[in-house]
Amino acid sequence: MKKIILLFVLFFSFIACKKEKNTEPEIKLPTVTTLPVTGISTYSAYGSGDRTSDGGSSIIEQGVIWSTSPDPENAASSYVSTGDPGTSTFGCPIITDIVPGTTYYVKAWARNQKGTAYGNQVTFTTLSLAAPSVATGTHSFVTQNSAVCAATVITDGGSSVLNRGFCYSTTNNLPTISDATVSNGSGLGAYTATLSGLSTNTTYYVRPFATNANGTSYGSPITFSTHEGIGDWFEGGIIAYILQPGDAGYDPNVVHGIIAATVDQSGSAPWALTLTSIGASGQNVGTGQANTSAIVLNQGAGTYAAKLCDDLVLNSYSDWYLPSMYELEKLYLSKSLIGGFALGFYWSSSEDNTNSAWQQSFNSNSQTTGTKTSNAFVRAVRAF
Repeated sequence: MKKIILLFVLFFSFIACKKEKNTEPEIKLPTVTTLPVTGISTYSAYGSGDRTSDGGSSIIEQGVIWSTSPDPENAASSYVSTGDPGTSTFGCPIITDIVPGTTYYVKAWARNQKGTAYGNQVTFTTLSLAAPSVATGTHSFVTQNSAVCAATVITDGGSSVLNRGFCYSTTNNLPTISDATVSNGSGLGAYTATLSGLSTNTTYYVRPFATNANGTSYGSPITFSTHEGIGDWFEGGIIAYILQPGDAGYDPNVVHGIIAATVDQSGSAPWALTLTSIGASGQNVGTGQANTSAIVLNQGAGTYAAKLCDDLVLNSYSDWYLPSMYELEKLYLSKSLIGGFALGFYWSSSEDNTNSAWQQSFNSNSQTTGTKTSNAFVRAVRAF
């Protein structure tokens, strides 16, 4: 009888334990969705996943796995974990065993105590190695023999930019690095360079370039023309001087200067007809026209240096004047390019005092004063 009672106790205990055990939740594999790969470059990308269920157990680890073959979990593959299994949406850099121009198969994964689950499969293709890409900028500060050009290296093509700059030509409208070049540094980003030693009054074709280990690429061409230079024929005469910083009327974006008449207006003319104080005292570049107007207003009709220049009509231009002392010195400094000067003294429009005005020697670079009613050579100029 005792044995029968013991058997009943054991049977009901077993039934009770089984019912209690069946009430515990069943642990399942996590569920994961693989998200599209982003940040794709030559040697890297960024994979991510969205874990929608932990399967009823704490997540031990999660990440992405990839391979050049489908189903990377069953192929030779690389993987990475996030290091933080607590977040349901996660991402990881894909950088191991990555080759340019290659297609990869990717799955997100998560692991709990039940095991590892994989998401759906997505693919991406790394960028191929290439030459850099260059965007053309602008050109500015064009003078008679130089210009400043700007451009930007946009991408490096998967390899460091070793050299960047501009190539230019007067004959090839799509210049290459086989033509003349000027360089400025390396790497990505904006850069500028000055093209110097250019010919005056000449059209140039320019393209930016950038070079890496894969080759050289070019930006769109730009075109500009240099201005006329000293000694060039321009607007009725010969350019004698180009305004420089500090000169009145200087503009870094627009070239201005002084044009000399091609011949003397007189070999023997007085500065003025009477000895009187006029106030035409300007000596610097840019003061000759005001001096001339003041002299003519004071002296009136007659034959004298300022009047000869003021009345001059040469090669269809009528705005000639007698140069100031330092404008006249510029003519002396460029006399071999202008031509036609005598080895004597020329009048400037710069008054010294009631009786005298300044002269420039064209035999040597020196200035002296002469009596206003004495005679000297006259050469007219105009501004542009």
